[in-house]
Amino acid sequence: MFIFKHIGLIYLKREVYIGDKMVFIDNLGLMLFILPLVSVLIAYTTIQAFIGFRKSGYEAIKRSLDDSILPAAILGIIIIILSLWGEFTWTLPGSYNILFYDVYLLLGITILSYSIAVYMGKRLQSTGIFSLFVGLITIYYGVSGYNLGLTKEPLALLALYVTYGIAGILGYPVTLALDKLRDQQGVKDPKLEGWMYAFFLLFWIFVVIAGIIGAFIAVETIPAHLAHPP
Repeated sequence: MFIFKHIGLIYLKREVYIGDKMVFIDNLGLMLFILPLVSVLIAYTTIQAFIGFRKSGYEAIKRSLDDSILPAAILGIIIIILSLWGEFTWTLPGSYNILFYDVYLLLGITILSYSIAVYMGKRLQSTGIFSLFVGLITIYYGVSGYNLGLTKEPLALLALYVTYGIAGILGYPVTLALDKLRDQQGVKDPKLEGWMYAFFLLFWIFVVIAGIIGAFIAVETIPAHLAHPP
């Protein structure tokens, strides 16, 4: 195995043999870039739905949610596959596998659950409550990793986990709001309540901040990986 450091994280490039040839698997860059892609999809979908609702009611929300089914499902499946691969093979040294792959898998399950719920026309709050607890778990992992000093950039680790965790927690009231707006179909003049504005705004703020942090870490990671080919 080849070991190198980047942003304080020791990463192993795992040796795999196909026939008599040895290849190397290094998915960290891809996994990190998927995080801002998730943020972009979530922010774009919910902002578009919010703006559309103000113009044409719940039909605009439904259209935006339906448009997100395919990309969300693809991202969710890819995240789950990468996470299960990491959980089974332990490609990172020691407890880094627990720190990273556990919450990454929960993220994939949440996204896939969302896409299935939208596709089947179900209410979103069940996925939302799952998102809330995944958010709490993510924050707990991040704080634990920070306290244990698992990286040389503990603040970056903490910021990434906490922002995505808070976004997950806020996902619950956002799904409640979307379900409530869905129940208003047919109402002559459906309105957004004050608490909906507040939670949507907070949700967008933390989703965007989390995406920026994830993108920054990913951008910083790629050159180091490209500079150390097998």
